[in-house]
Amino acid sequence: MDEIDVKIIKALADDADKNASELVSIVNLSVPAINKRISRLKSDGTIKKTTIVTDGKLTGKPVIAFVLITVESFEKSEALIEELKGKQDILELYAVSGEYDYILKLCARDVDELEEKLLRIKSAGAAKSLTMMCLREYKSEAALLPD
Repeated sequence: MDEIDVKIIKALADDADKNASELVSIVNLSVPAINKRISRLKSDGTIKKTTIVTDGKLTGKPVIAFVLITVESFEKSEALIEELKGKQDILELYAVSGEYDYILKLCARDVDELEEKLLRIKSAGAAKSLTMMCLREYKSEAALLPD
């Protein structure tokens, strides 16, 4: 990845709707050259997907929570992960080190729905959990940008 690739990635991370002709002034390359680079960045996995970011308040899911989970046993871990990965309202899921095994970010319509989701997670194999409700988002970046 060179400096031009970095500029393309940063521009697309800011606005994925930018097309190659809008990137010409940023990277000083022709439209075909830019399209070729974008295709390469996608095919080599640097750009994993193009997506949108929605507003939870406007989509009816304003409650965001981070949940730390410890599984009952290693044998139940894989089934729990598959269960969580299949849920649309689980926005992120990571294995972590330390006292807990996993951390997930989820959204809900309200606190009652959040409680229902937490009870389902526990019944799916979580022995222990710690839930932190998000009060306000100050920064959220979907793209991991190079320096």
